[in-house]
Amino acid sequence: MLLLPLVALAAGTVAYGWGPLQLPTGGSVPAGDALLRLGIAVAFVFASQLVTAGLAFWLSTRTDAPLGAVGGAVGLTIVGNVLDAVTALGDWRDFLPAHWQFAWIDALQPQLEWGGMVKGTAIS
Repeated sequence: MLLLPLVALAAGTVAYGWGPLQLPTGGSVPAGDALLRLGIAVAFVFASQLVTAGLAFWLSTRTDAPLGAVGGAVGLTIVGNVLDAVTALGDWRDFLPAHWQFAWIDALQPQLEWGGMVKGTAIS
């Protein structure tokens, strides 16, 4: 969880240099704030994966087949994403961890948005 962002940051610094983070929506964030926001995004992704990790860990204690735990974790992710795509569920989708999986993008807004990340972390 930490290695990928660190390697990407190092590769990006080598390829493009060090400077303010250019936001996709326009504007920029100073480099120091960008590092803080990257840390917030990584922490949120870690917290949001606790549901899947917890199920995989539990399944690993209940079965002798290692692929059973992996299959259960992958199955949870697939079922969660399919249920989140069903708009007829309405507000019930807010209780699915998969519904908040992209809330880390709120850390890359011109003004830091906490709402989705707080809800996603609370659900996880």
